[in-house]
Amino acid sequence: MEEKDKILEHLRSIEEDSKWVSKRFDELKEKYEGKVFAVKNKRVICDAGNVQDLMKELDEKGEDVAFLLIESIPPKDVSFIL
Repeated sequence: MEEKDKILEHLRSIEEDSKWVSKRFDELKEKYEGKVFAVKNKRVICDAGNVQDLMKELDEKGEDVAFLLIESIPPKDVSFIL
């Protein structure tokens, strides 16, 4: 498989994971509120209280973060102004 095809495959996978998170947001919110988490192949593979800890755990598991969807669900009382 060519490098270009591998990249496209990874992008499609991340897009599917993003759709999976969107469809299950309420369910994921109950479990991961106030946390960051990594999704791979439509499942949460790791979660932590902050990005640094998540990256450390993913590194220890041998995961390449370039090919994962990283999401966060802020605590209830936090608002973002964009």
